[in-house]
Amino acid sequence: MIIDIHTHCFTDKLASRAIGSLSNTSGLTPFLDGTVAGLRGSMLAAGVDLSIIQPIATKPEQTVSINRWAANLNVEGIISFGTLHPDFTDWREEIKWLAAEGFKGVKFHPEYQDFFVDDPRVFDIYDAIFNAGLIALFHSGNDLSFNEPFHCTPPKLKRILDTFPGAVIIAAHMGGYRYWDEVEELLLGRDVYFDTSFSIQEMGEAKAERLIKQHGTSKILFGSDSPWGDSRADISFIRSLNLEDHEINNILGNNAKKLLKL
Repeated sequence: MIIDIHTHCFTDKLASRAIGSLSNTSGLTPFLDGTVAGLRGSMLAAGVDLSIIQPIATKPEQTVSINRWAANLNVEGIISFGTLHPDFTDWREEIKWLAAEGFKGVKFHPEYQDFFVDDPRVFDIYDAIFNAGLIALFHSGNDLSFNEPFHCTPPKLKRILDTFPGAVIIAAHMGGYRYWDEVEELLLGRDVYFDTSFSIQEMGEAKAERLIKQHGTSKILFGSDSPWGDSRADISFIRSLNLEDHEINNILGNNAKKLLKL
């Protein structure tokens, strides 16, 4: 079973505009059109069994509408995490609703949501998320649409791990996109999952194998960052690494299956 833990989609009405805007600011060329149907077609071509959408409320007032859209997704092989903007005032009730609806986790993007991940004002929100049994997935490291200082770097993630021991946290982009030296120094071996999205091929075989082996293959999750990443190419790259077959299978799906309690 192959599980893609990190994908993005929009409503059919918004997809074209959203993808165009994001492409302009980041300089990236998307592989897909940003629709759920586009993701589903890509999954079938790449042999992906389950994809998890990671939505982002870039404004507080978007939180509820995005979560209600995510809750009503009815496409085979696709589910969604929820989203919370840190400035959304009714976050306690929204977390309760997310848990009651069966959401597996919450996605944060500190660049688009304009907050530092280790800002103590957000700690009560984290605490409620973890107490509700939800996973927190953070965009980590550089983002091509923004400039430094970046809001979720390995030192800041380390503070979250130190503050919330036992919390289930996924640090996207192998712990911090283009911050992999600091990831090696500060995060390897810690109780945190890394996803491979938009990072695994750029790192190259030697660095990818080193980080994966030192962190532990049980804590690596396949993610494509679709529509910005090519899931089929990433899967092929992971299969080419100098890892045991069971380790590759764990990364491509078994770890996520266990984490999501499927």
